[in-house]
Amino acid sequence: MTTDTTPGSRAYDLLASVLRDKFEVPPEAIVPTATFEQLDLDSLAVVELFVVLTEELGIEVQDGEADPDLTLAGVADLIAQAVKP
Repeated sequence: MTTDTTPGSRAYDLLASVLRDKFEVPPEAIVPTATFEQLDLDSLAVVELFVVLTEELGIEVQDGEADPDLTLAGVADLIAQAVKP
């Protein structure tokens, strides 16, 4: 069983896809516990990531939620919460 924040979940897989395709993050670096800092994404890249997610999903993520110490599982959770009706 997968949750919204684990590999195999829609939210996590979408995030992983965006990181690989648009930010050229190596697939082996994309793990639930990775932070933006560990992925070498600076604050501008993090903001850009959230813009891309907003545009692709039609969701709204507040700037304050774009914490550089947030893990990928945490971001997937934000995505999952934003897309729930």
